[in-house]
Amino acid sequence: VDVPFKYLSFFLEDDAELEHIRSEYGSGRMLTGEVKKRLIEVLSELVQRHGRARASVTDEMVDAFMAVRPLPNM
Repeated sequence: VDVPFKYLSFFLEDDAELEHIRSEYGSGRMLTGEVKKRLIEVLSELVQRHGRARASVTDEMVDAFMAVRPLPNM
């Protein structure tokens, strides 16, 4: 199992691009370094989005999320 490609299969949202990478990489026209470079780009964007989302969380949001509250009757 090629780990960088497997990671791309989870994190790359563009299925057409993933299929293109699979085809090129599987045939040897794309090197491991190129797959790793694309994975770094994808994961870097994901981490940046997460950081921006995390920065927008306020103390009030955390308090509301962590507040003790009754569970709904099931």
